Amino acid sequence: MEAVIAGWVAGYAMSMLSTLAIVFLAVKSDLGAVGRWFPDTKPMFIALPASMGTVLIWTIIGLVIGSLYDVLELRDQANFLGGPSGPLLAGLGVMAVLPLPFLLLVLRRYWWLWCGLSASFVGLFGWLMPLLAERW
Repeated sequence: MEAVIAGWVAGYAMSMLSTLAIVFLAVKSDLGAVGRWFPDTKPMFIALPASMGTVLIWTIIGLVIGSLYDVLELRDQANFLGGPSGPLLAGLGVMAVLPLPFLLLVLRRYWWLWCGLSASFVGLFGWLMPLLAERW
């Protein structure tokens, strides 16, 4: 049960980072995509429902990852790069890298944002979540 709660906490933290990224992208006036898709809407009106959606999606993802961590007994696996579970960290690392080629093709200019979100995903779910689950 502790892993599920820790997954929710990590998911909530990831949703806050994703919200910051969405607001940054929505407020940037040179993107043009928001203006093309929603011509009569201000970008901040798009950022609010998107941020509410990120909270819902990331907390559910956190609950699923926390449940898998508990059910698959990944806490009993070998450590890797300071993380309590090597297979979990490796799997999440692969999952974090998968969307990067597409994102870099679509909005190459914000490569630092995509790499930061991927690193945050691995850090929050691969290191923080297992550590929180072991501490509680």
